Amino acid sequence: MAKIRVNVYIDGFNLYHSTLQHTHPDCRWLNLLELSKRLINLKTEEIQTVYYFSALTTWVPERAKKHLLYIHALRTVGVKDILGKFTIRERKCPLCAKCFQSHEEKKTDINIAVTLLADGMTDRYDTALILSGDSDLTPVITKLKSLCPNKKVGIIVPQNQSAMNLKQNADFFKKIQDRDLKKSLLPEKVTYKGKLVTAPAGWLPKPKKP
Repeated sequence: MAKIRVNVYIDGFNLYHSTLQHTHPDCRWLNLLELSKRLINLKTEEIQTVYYFSALTTWVPERAKKHLLYIHALRTVGVKDILGKFTIRERKCPLCAKCFQSHEEKKTDINIAVTLLADGMTDRYDTALILSGDSDLTPVITKLKSLCPNKKVGIIVPQNQSAMNLKQNADFFKKIQDRDLKKSLLPEKVTYKGKLVTAPAGWLPKPKKP
């Protein structure tokens, strides 16, 4: 019997800010393919494509450089990255009324929605897993289920989020556990296009002392 085809759609910043930045900073060198495999039943399901949606903080070059290293490392295990961008937004301080500029990520929600719908309409999966807690993705789940009623949608809830709206509109949901993260790490050094890529300091657990 053919296995159920699964695509995984990962909201990179949502995962980072909810789970990796403060709770598990030593799991930032996360193997998203391996994590995805731990979230399915390998006896009856198989991963088709894992997508990573994010954007580079180009105004902070050192941070962007580390992020790009991670993206290159993900490519070595077959994860497909789809990058949006940041735009500058004018804001006003509610206390002093002074105006200031801030950076706002754009396109991630749209990129996830377009890719999820396109893959569903062209029959590239049987089940779609969305790793995010962002309620802005609720409408696309509703639309997908109306256009492709035979497709199932599952929500992978990042730690420290409830994703209530998403869960209410999906077929099922799962929570990311500590063990899923700790057992889904990339090697410290990988080779991408003939060049060595090394995990930034602090992105992996410290080696245990003998």
